[in-house]
Amino acid sequence: MFTVVNSKVVSVDLARSGPVVARRGAMLFYSGAVTFAPHQIPGAGGGMGAMGGMAGRMIAGEHEATMVAQGTGTVHYGFRGIETHVVDVGALGGVIRVEASRLLAHTSGLQASVVSVASSGGGGGGGGLFGSLRSAAAGAVTGQGMFTTQLSGPGSVVLLGHGGVFDLPVTPDKPVIVDPQAYVGAAGQVSTTLRSAVSWRNVGRSGGEALQLECTGQGTVFVQASEEKL
Repeated sequence: MFTVVNSKVVSVDLARSGPVVARRGAMLFYSGAVTFAPHQIPGAGGGMGAMGGMAGRMIAGEHEATMVAQGTGTVHYGFRGIETHVVDVGALGGVIRVEASRLLAHTSGLQASVVSVASSGGGGGGGGLFGSLRSAAAGAVTGQGMFTTQLSGPGSVVLLGHGGVFDLPVTPDKPVIVDPQAYVGAAGQVSTTLRSAVSWRNVGRSGGEALQLECTGQGTVFVQASEEKL
């Protein structure tokens, strides 16, 4: 649905794609009859059940404000001159989990929700309160949050990545180890577990890669060519 204009800009014909959701401030210019309105990701407000207020406060800082574009015109999107990467979610199993800061835009046919890293298998923290606390600790250390954006269904999404984004296949017999700062997202049945590469025997000799994100399962992991944050 999205057309690559260059490495940092995409365009979309709303007459063909239908409404498109994008992070606020990503619209560069448009032509034709287009209207914009605020958009709320389900789960990004309050009412998170048992974790209630604490979850609401954490989520508040871990999703981006979004706008929905509707009409019959063509919209061009980009953000801070960062490289973009278009993904056909339907071709990758129909589910993708993306760090909110790395999500530029997506077609409205994808059902978006904010989910717990622990419950989605994204943090390796396990279940229950202690699992949630472990996931929160991992998020604080790596820069990932306790919650992440999940998009489900047929449709396309545009990712952001410093230096570009490339996809790595993950299979049961071939896990992928990623620097947490370079991690963008994962599609399919992929679980991520934060692990330490440092032991008492090699403290001070780890080369700076003390924490690693192990990606296992079946699917695709998206990695940016940099450790720079948005």
